[in-house]
Amino acid sequence: MKKVVVYSQDNCVFCKELKDLLGQNMVNYIEKDIEIHKEDWDIVSENTGVDYVPTVLVVDSETETGRLLAPDRDFDEVSECLQHILTDLND
Repeated sequence: MKKVVVYSQDNCVFCKELKDLLGQNMVNYIEKDIEIHKEDWDIVSENTGVDYVPTVLVVDSETETGRLLAPDRDFDEVSECLQHILTDLND
């Protein structure tokens, strides 16, 4: 079983767009506001080298391995991020 964690921020248009697309594609996800989950975000930001959102973590619960998807590093458009997530969920 894989889970999707979306690191987002209030008033982020790209975050809203991604969450809307995930909902339209019936992808369950956990949202983590970076202001509330600052310690988690600091670790994610340090590992990606990116300090903006939306950043996504796709985690395989069985193997405890995951993939971080960061803007401008792994995707340029939100729709491209969605495609990466859908591919990861189906692998």
